[in-house]
Amino acid sequence: MSQYLSFLGPLAILVVVALMRQHLTPIWAKLFAVVTSLILVASLAADWSGLLLGQASVIFVLVTDLVAATSAWDSVQWLKEHRHIAAHRYYLWWAMFWASLLGIAVARNLAMTWLEVEFSTLASGALVVEMGNRQALEAAWKYIVIASVGLVLALIGIVFVYASLKSQQMGWATLDYRNLRLRVTHIPPIIRQVATILIVSGFGTKAGLVPFHSWLPDAHSEAPSPVSGLLSGVLLGLSLFAVARFVTAVPVAPHVFLTGDTLLTLFGTISVLVGSLALLVQRDIKRLLAYSSIEQMGIIAIALGMGSKAALAAALWQFVLHAVIKSTLFYGAGHLSVSYHTKRLEKITGLIARNQWFAILWGVGILALAGLPPFGLAYSEWLILENLWLQHALVVATLLSAALALTFAALSYHLLRTLWHPLESSRSLPDTAPEPNPQLAAGGPSPS
Repeated sequence: MSQYLSFLGPLAILVVVALMRQHLTPIWAKLFAVVTSLILVASLAADWSGLLLGQASVIFVLVTDLVAATSAWDSVQWLKEHRHIAAHRYYLWWAMFWASLLGIAVARNLAMTWLEVEFSTLASGALVVEMGNRQALEAAWKYIVIASVGLVLALIGIVFVYASLKSQQMGWATLDYRNLRLRVTHIPPIIRQVATILIVSGFGTKAGLVPFHSWLPDAHSEAPSPVSGLLSGVLLGLSLFAVARFVTAVPVAPHVFLTGDTLLTLFGTISVLVGSLALLVQRDIKRLLAYSSIEQMGIIAIALGMGSKAALAAALWQFVLHAVIKSTLFYGAGHLSVSYHTKRLEKITGLIARNQWFAILWGVGILALAGLPPFGLAYSEWLILENLWLQHALVVATLLSAALALTFAALSYHLLRTLWHPLESSRSLPDTAPEPNPQLAAGGPSPS
């Protein structure tokens, strides 16, 4: 029951928004941030023993609360920078999005997981629309349509599984993960294989795995930065672990080629390669981080595809560290785009001369994301490579190693340009992708 304590946070925000409606003052944004922080502390105290034991559901809830708290604090400044955003609508959808993430984290039922993932699509899509420009509307439409198509595939797979077990007459409880593990032999092998392909592909769409990823760069780049932190840091990872829960509960016979583990490894490897290659050619600061998320989800998928306890532990480490690092970088990217009046990387330059402390923090975040030792991602990625070696998956290990090296090179290149590239050279470049509503950022520092 302690895990459900976190739901008091979004519930409290929803009640306040319903009562205040259009009369939310800036002080309420700070109060909402305080509420999320208190919920985080309360959840940590209540689930401390579960955290020490490494319980996955406890880790999911605490990471969700942690990123929600940082997102709430970042929203305070972000709303000041974007005064055209209606605060009451923003917090309405933001609280619903937080609640849906918590629902995915604690779900012990396949159908409930699907409902929460679908609800997260609607809530986060509405937050993208709140930006109020053509690019955001297009990105939200693309996100909702593609994600919904993927979830329809997953729903078909869930219906197949339920139809195979309907003789139990257990209703909703038929799709509990524990019941699925106990009754897996009652599901015909062909149904297990088809359902696995559909569910892995469906939830894989929400996780941003290649080739189902086309919505992700647009949605993450156009979403409010505090929302991008939740999308990339939490939603993608939770959707991926939802796949792993099903694959573990309903395994396919080992002699079948397209098992759940094989699909995770295949999609994960492709995602890592595509994500790392795409990093080299990005020109938008938030799209750079979005493609990094695709690469990171690929790494986690490879770890989950190995299926061992050691690989699962490495995947959890990767999820936690990526959530903290990537959400922080998205917050920073949002403020940089306001300060420079653009999201174009070639115009966000000379940061170390402009704001030394922010430059140091940005540099540390990018290097941590790139997997530079002694930062945590270097450790979790090494664990994943070690497990690939021990399982004699040498092809995947080689491809992953090459992709990690390429990622480090690409992120280092963009970091060096951002920190030290002279400001004068950026002035002559046309801004072909201006920040929407640039007049709203007039209060920010001058780019000179």
